[in-house]
Amino acid sequence: AETGPLRVWLEDWSLQEDAAGAWRLRAAEEDVALELELRPLKPVVLNGERGLSRKSAGPGNASYYYSISRFDTHGILRAAGRSYTVSGHSWLDREWGTSALADDQQGWDWFALQLSDGADIMFYQLRRKDGTIDPFSKGTLIEPDGSYAPMAAYDVELEVLETWTSPRGARYPSRWRMRVPARDLTLDIRPVLPDQELDVSVRYWEGAVEVSGERGAERIAGRGYVELVGY
Repeated sequence: AETGPLRVWLEDWSLQEDAAGAWRLRAAEEDVALELELRPLKPVVLNGERGLSRKSAGPGNASYYYSISRFDTHGILRAAGRSYTVSGHSWLDREWGTSALADDQQGWDWFALQLSDGADIMFYQLRRKDGTIDPFSKGTLIEPDGSYAPMAAYDVELEVLETWTSPRGARYPSRWRMRVPARDLTLDIRPVLPDQELDVSVRYWEGAVEVSGERGAERIAGRGYVELVGY
């Protein structure tokens, strides 16, 4: 890795910042390849307490965590011998630490949502083994102008409306209603595809979602990403 300008690489995979401030991402594996240009539309967001994201009351159960929640993105995707011109909005999360969950915690439901009114939401709900929600659940609401505010567990109401059972046996939430009463925001969140389960060293569900809802009297839509761990 190098800084000034940023350059991070692993063999022929690379992320590099150019003189104009755009990030160029290149990666290829077998018959799939990406070449993307990403331009930040919002500044860095420090999640938690100035970037320290505590996951429980126990010492060490924390991470450092920042986000850039919206990049204007375009480029080329190559797959199975064909090339596709792609465009959209990307999200960068960077999180690191030495510990994850406390002994009484089972897993988490993590949401990154980009809304059509320009706002973005990051929220994670930590689940305890006894079925309750840990009060250390929290998130960040990022406004269209890049200003942001933390959200505590009690600021967000998350209701599971549907579930999906994997052919490999796990049962996951597969539709949610998210409410942020203080912001007059109600969202309906649905997976783009039911089966986005990853069976790797830890089996979990991680994938794309579509969003619809209201903020006050205004109808909004959106897209996002959800991670479900501990099911």
